[in-house]
Order: sequence, then C-alpha cells, then structure tokens
Amino acid sequence: MTKQAIQFSKKKRSKYRFQKLKMCKKCHRYSVVNSEICPECGSTFIGIERLVQSIYKKCLFTEAIKILLLVCIGIVAAPTVNSLYISFITGILFLVSYVLLAAIYRKSEYFNHLKKLLRVDLRKIREGIQFDSDLAEEDIKQEKMVSAYEKLREIGDFIYSDQVKLRRVMVLNATFLRRDMELELEPLIPSSYDKEFVKYALEVLKINRTLFTKKCIAYFFTHRAEIIRDFGLNPLISVAGTVLRMKLYILEFSQFIEEFLEYLPRDRFLRLCNLIYSYPEVEWGSLKEQVQRLVEREYHYDPDFKQFVS
Repeated sequence: MTKQAIQFSKKKRSKYRFQKLKMCKKCHRYSVVNSEICPECGSTFIGIERLVQSIYKKCLFTEAIKILLLVCIGIVAAPTVNSLYISFITGILFLVSYVLLAAIYRKSEYFNHLKKLLRVDLRKIREGIQFDSDLAEEDIKQEKMVSAYEKLREIGDFIYSDQVKLRRVMVLNATFLRRDMELELEPLIPSSYDKEFVKYALEVLKINRTLFTKKCIAYFFTHRAEIIRDFGLNPLISVAGTVLRMKLYILEFSQFIEEFLEYLPRDRFLRLCNLIYSYPEVEWGSLKEQVQRLVEREYHYDPDFKQFVS
C-alpha cells in the first residue's frame, strides 16, 4: 500500500465514553463515528444524552398526567364540596411535591434512565459499532485513509480488540507521519507481538519519543527476540536510550538497559552516568556496577567521564 500524505481531524474529547454514542432517529441504529447522517437510511443521528433526556421528560410527563387524572377522579368522586376542595388541594400539593422532588433528583434519575437504556440496548449498540467497523474496513479497501482512520479511532474507544488496534496501525503505516499529528501509541499496543505495530512505534519514536510510555517500553523488552529477528539491534538500542528520560524508568527497566548498555550512544551513556552519580542514595543494583566497568574500559580517556573513573 502506497504511503499517503494526509491530515486527520482532531479527535473529539468527551468526559464520558457513552457521550460519543448516538442513534439514528429512523432505523434506530447506534453509531460512534463523527458523521451526523446515518449512512444506511440518510436520517440524522441523535446524541445519547439528548435521547436519554427525551426519555426522561416523557416519563415525567406521563407521571404528571397520571397524578392529574387521579386528582380529577378524586374531584369527580367527591361526595361533598368540602371533599372536593380537599381532593383538589391535596392533588395540587402532591403534584407540586412531585415536580420539586423530580427537580432535586434530576441528575440521579437521568443516570438511572441512562443505565437502563444502555443495558436494554447493549446488543443494538454492539451491532451498531460492528456496522461502523465494517464501514471503516470498506474505506480501507477503497484507500480512503482519513475516513477509515477517523472511524477506527472512535471505535477504539469502545472496542479494545487487537483487530481494531492493528487496523488503525495498518492505516497509520500507510500514512506519512508528522510531528503536528495527534498521534497515539499506548492505546494501540496489541496483546502479542506484531511486526506492523513495531514498525509504527519506531516511526513514532523518531517523531515524538515522549509517547514511549512504560507499557510501550515493556512491550519492546518482552518481545526483544522477535524485534531483533525482524529489525535488528538498532530499534532496541533506541528504545533503551529512551528509557533514560526518567529515573523511574531506569530503575524499572534496568535489565533492559544492561542488555544494551555497551551499544548506547556516547551522549545517552553520559546521561546515564550523570543520573546514577547524582543520586548516590538510590539502590541501582547491578546496573551501577556495569556502568562503572564500561566507563573504566571504554571511556577512561574521555574528560567528560573523568569524574566517574574510580
């Protein structure tokens, strides 16, 4: 697949994942993609929040009508004028109390209706997201990379399967990545070794190494044998150098650093030495010993390392 120079739109953020759900007014199909028009029937989508608010309002209206009917029945059935007034006043007070209580517990009731809707429509939601996934796959076949990725990006907030992750990786590998792009790495880590993911991660490493979080470093360390087989030593040396960004990473992945210590570029190794000797109270374990040996063997002549030679 030929690489394309494209620009993805910025991802829409929401406080809760469910806020991205919407339903077609006509065919009642759920979706999570950014389109406002249902591709199946051409009708407009309604957001899940508006849908729940509509259901909640209907319930309030229905309950209010029931109370009014009871009041009317009480008035009609009243044997005396006094009973009629009592029924009327009692009914109005009850209705006002109901409205006040509904207003006080509005937020709680809203979430109760939301939970009920999500529970009842869970199967329909899954079917809707699967339909979105099929549309994204069709876009990939037609090489509509922007449309495909933006669909898969939204689907990825609801489905964490390797299939969805690797589809996103496949699209990204067919794209010229740039620093100004809103790139992701950790959410795309698959559960097992995948050559295409490693290829993408190495491209991200060149552009923005801060995206290499603990999980991503652990992935490279776990699958280092397969990575050496497919890509050679250089990628692991680069990742080992990335570990040196943070003291906590160095402590957690000291074994990783030790394995590739002698291959580290001079500037990265110098940074490691500075970190280790700046925190003498930290228990560095065998890493400090390995660093000391390498300094005395390879860098004893270098003036920048003079302070580290015993």
